[in-house]
Amino acid sequence: MSKLFVQKSEKSNKWQTITRNKLIVIPVIIILIVLLTMLSFALYMRTFMYSQNQITKTTEFTISKGEDVRAVTKSLSEKKIIKKGWPFLLYLKYKGLSGQLIAGVYLIDPKLTPMGVADILTNGKVASKRITIPEGWTINEIGDYLEKNKIVTKKDFIAATKDKYNYDFLKSKPDNVGLEGYLFPDTYQISYRESSSDIINKMLKNFGKKTGDSQLTAEIAGSGMSLHQVITLASIVEREASKPEDRKVVAGIFLSRLQEGMPLQSDVTVLYALGVNKKTLTNEETQIASPYNTYVNKGLPIGPINNPGLDSIDAVLNPSMTEYRYFLAADGVVYYSKTLAEHQEKVAKYLQ
Repeated sequence: MSKLFVQKSEKSNKWQTITRNKLIVIPVIIILIVLLTMLSFALYMRTFMYSQNQITKTTEFTISKGEDVRAVTKSLSEKKIIKKGWPFLLYLKYKGLSGQLIAGVYLIDPKLTPMGVADILTNGKVASKRITIPEGWTINEIGDYLEKNKIVTKKDFIAATKDKYNYDFLKSKPDNVGLEGYLFPDTYQISYRESSSDIINKMLKNFGKKTGDSQLTAEIAGSGMSLHQVITLASIVEREASKPEDRKVVAGIFLSRLQEGMPLQSDVTVLYALGVNKKTLTNEETQIASPYNTYVNKGLPIGPINNPGLDSIDAVLNPSMTEYRYFLAADGVVYYSKTLAEHQEKVAKYLQ
């Protein structure tokens, strides 16, 4: 074998070795570059998603119904709630959240991260306030409360109660009677910028849910009264007695008086007609002309005098029937009497 052939063979083997090494090294380098790029991108995305926003005060942000994810992302960026739009958009798409943005008004706190923003917007954590309406409050009292808490004005709320609302349970209500009695007392979560009508609808829907229970519906049907009459009497019981056991006895007294054709003679109905709150009435006040005055009008008043709770409604449907026909509430204690003479003695003793 000639030296020339050997040299050529050695060169060929060396070239093949170099070529093989290149074929191994280049893909490894490419893979490393790809991995480093992916790692860098992942670190960037993590840093971005946990970075604080640039706003200095709580910012209102609105997602309109039907608004797409790109428009929302652009708006977030313009308001400086997120630093950049594209990584936020990419995150939503990667997590399958781009179609889960919920329309509403949101309040974005300063220093909230894009991760936090995504959580709020995709879970519908709209700006809201928790309110509690106690049993026995009137529409006027609810209006005062809502205005005091800067939710809606009293004027707007009362005006909205005079609008027409289409609920089956309102059909037994006379047209000339408002929604007093039907705004169910409860705790509500009120979203930011909800209107008076929105709040009223929430309360009406809750009334329908609470009074639509099958057992309660059956009890109302078997009471011999319409739903409106039950709520009207329950509202009187609500104001006259505070303890469950007293409510049932008081409800029984009123039902007995109704059955016997006696006027209810309930002070709280006259107080409602007068628009005042005090302990006793004058003889002149008991004679005022009003469809709510149960001294001069026999039977139930034209409508409820407040918004009663379930305990008072239950008391009317499941009363304690006794021989009492009179009662007197003084300093949280209810005194019962069978005759007018007994009642007058207690009035003299506890109220004068």
